[in-house]
Amino acid sequence: MTPGDRGSDFAAGTRLVPPVAFWHALRPRDEQGSLALRALTDPQAEALLANTAQALDERAKKVRATKDYRGPGADDVARQVVSQALPALTDERLLTGVTALVRAAVRHAEATAEFTAPPKAPEPGRRPADEMFADYSPPHGDDATLHPAVDGLTDTTYHTWSSAARWNTLRQIRAVNHVLSGRPAEGRPLPDAERLTALDGGWRSDDRTVPRIGMGWLPVLPALRPLAYRAALSGLRDQAREALLLLLDAVGEGPLADPAGPLREVVLSEENRKQQRAGQVLRLGNRTVVVLGSLAADDKPGGRVRWLALDHDPQGSFGAIAHFTLEQETDRTPGLPADRIAAVTRLVRAKGPAPWRPEAPEALAAATRGGVGPFQAALLLAAGGGSLAGGAHAPVHGLKPRQRELGARLLGTLTRGDTAALVGALLPEDPTDLWTTGPDTAAAGRVWGERLGSRLRLPEDLAARLTDVDPAVAEAVLNPQLTPWLSRTTVQRIDTLGRLTADEPGAAPRAHQLDHAVHALAALAYEVPYAHPLRAALPAGLTALRRRLTDPGLLLDLGLVWADQGAPAAEQVRTAYGLPAVTARTTPPAAGTGADQDLTRAGEALVLHVTYRDTEGVLLRPAGLTGADDPALGLLEGLLDPSRRGIVHAVRDLLSGALVPVAEAGTDPEGPAGHPHDPDVSVPDLVTEAAAAHGLSRDAAALYLQILALPDPTDRNCAHWTGWKPARMKKARAELAASPLVVEAKRARAGRGLFLPCGWLDAPSLRLPLETWKEGLYPVRHGRRVALRTTVPDLFARAWERVRAGDAPAYEELTTRATRKGRRR
Repeated sequence: MTPGDRGSDFAAGTRLVPPVAFWHALRPRDEQGSLALRALTDPQAEALLANTAQALDERAKKVRATKDYRGPGADDVARQVVSQALPALTDERLLTGVTALVRAAVRHAEATAEFTAPPKAPEPGRRPADEMFADYSPPHGDDATLHPAVDGLTDTTYHTWSSAARWNTLRQIRAVNHVLSGRPAEGRPLPDAERLTALDGGWRSDDRTVPRIGMGWLPVLPALRPLAYRAALSGLRDQAREALLLLLDAVGEGPLADPAGPLREVVLSEENRKQQRAGQVLRLGNRTVVVLGSLAADDKPGGRVRWLALDHDPQGSFGAIAHFTLEQETDRTPGLPADRIAAVTRLVRAKGPAPWRPEAPEALAAATRGGVGPFQAALLLAAGGGSLAGGAHAPVHGLKPRQRELGARLLGTLTRGDTAALVGALLPEDPTDLWTTGPDTAAAGRVWGERLGSRLRLPEDLAARLTDVDPAVAEAVLNPQLTPWLSRTTVQRIDTLGRLTADEPGAAPRAHQLDHAVHALAALAYEVPYAHPLRAALPAGLTALRRRLTDPGLLLDLGLVWADQGAPAAEQVRTAYGLPAVTARTTPPAAGTGADQDLTRAGEALVLHVTYRDTEGVLLRPAGLTGADDPALGLLEGLLDPSRRGIVHAVRDLLSGALVPVAEAGTDPEGPAGHPHDPDVSVPDLVTEAAAAHGLSRDAAALYLQILALPDPTDRNCAHWTGWKPARMKKARAELAASPLVVEAKRARAGRGLFLPCGWLDAPSLRLPLETWKEGLYPVRHGRRVALRTTVPDLFARAWERVRAGDAPAYEELTTRATRKGRRR
């Protein structure tokens, strides 16, 4: 009993158990009943428990035999037995309490008997376990080991959330091979078989089931070739290798590897009636559909349940499946026949992993004609990353951690299918060659040309310098014709949760994508040398970005509900445009398009949408802006906090046209080639003028212009841009340091020792700190590296013009008011 507890098996019949300190004041509620309980003998108690258990068992049989049972409840049956055995219990509360104790004792007795009973011998002709292949639990073949072993090359999903080891995947694959061979399922009986086997269109169902899904393994089938290559790699953890070999064995032992006809993954739906179809096998002639598991179920009235299934039709005609609605289908044609699978697994087990070829990365990079650099090539040769298959910190041969990280960032711009195709091509037609001549880099080069040959990619050396640029966004700008959100349009609408959604999500740019794309374009224009092949793609990328803003149906969700100062942003927008205050709502918004009542236009460029009740968010309609100076942009800039104003700056940059000369610079085939950051390349006349004006050599003058104008004139960058040898750079630096134009100092994260004589702006790690004098040359924005909105030659000219006009860098004189002398005391 627990003091203060209201009822329970051990305090039934009481309203409240008082604290122990008050028990001395308790009085018998049924003195005769208490005396009868004290006089109860052990044989009488045993008889009471036995009679109660028998009565409850008889009632349970009646409940199971009657669909609409209306007899007495279990408590009533037990109370009647106790009352007959102990007629002296006249107080209802005491009778209730004793009945609860008797029922609890019966339950404990039944549990004890079940626990101590010897195991029953299996019925003749039946397996000890009901599940198919339930005794198949090979070491390292569990779902938790298998899933990371295939990750990176397939789109598998993990459906097991238990911490206990499970072998659902391998068991289900073997069971599916079993039923695709024409044999019936031999697992657990189909629950509610009479209802679930009532199928339309001549379909029939097996009486038993296959195991339920543990990992979404169907994407493994088209990726068998790259997975077989990965299984043969050196440097792979033994556990991961064994998991892959077991997977290949399970797939290759039946029709899954060599099906007589196509295989497809399907998503089927039907009305949700709480049915349990997971593991059901449906058949129509030679066609077989295996329901692998449930994807989602809507429990609301009229809701539907969705099933994941494998469909095999030897004729390849497919067609409808019973009464189900087909929501989605995906081809799952196996990527490697059974004999090749067996050859790879046999070689790996006999010879061990294939040796690493140090020359292979360069050969693969050459075969792709520079489509991938050496770092990415090494990762592809390590089967798509190595870290995914070999453990979180597994090394990739020949790569340092930062090189591996850079290569992984760049490979991340490829689709999972492209990566798997490239890795799979590395497996030679004769797997034995993998141990003798190495991976087939030539075949991988041919696959690259077929699938990705026309795609412009970010080179590894350039990506290493653009550390704050997402390679995927940069390549989207370089390939606008291949980027849906830059080259296409789609209809946008508000869903029932008040969120902006698109009919084709990939064709609608998000605010952060446009912001990052403009930043990537400016960064590329700053870093890419003149006459480089990538520079020719920048004007088309800028044109696509500017054209996308003219789409009259495009709305950008800025995530703006509350202003920077904490007040509702929509209220300030309504005030600015003279709109009435929103009235309180009691229902969520209705889904719809821009013509519906839950979207309110504020001018041509801003749209208010209801998120919940009377809460509104602010959307930007770029096509309604009149230009870079539109008041709507100024209003948004004031409402957004500094860390989220990037989209406003990006839209301004696109509308102003300031990026046009930036993107077009260096694309003239007759113009200079090389880095424009080298004044001798881009502004040789200014170098001559600066050298004459300050009595410097040409090298020292060029170095001075770099420190004067550029936001990142680190020692390493200046050497990279000019190509000077260390001795030449040291001489120029020493000459410039001896002049009054610069000062020598040590400053955190500066990367240089020479600075302009003026104040110093510290900065977060995303960008370099720089001199305060340079704030007049380009915007220094919150949390982001400086990306110029002007050409580098123009920047040199503007900086030198300020110096020539008398606005040279200098320390400001600090003027303070003299303090009064204190009175002497």
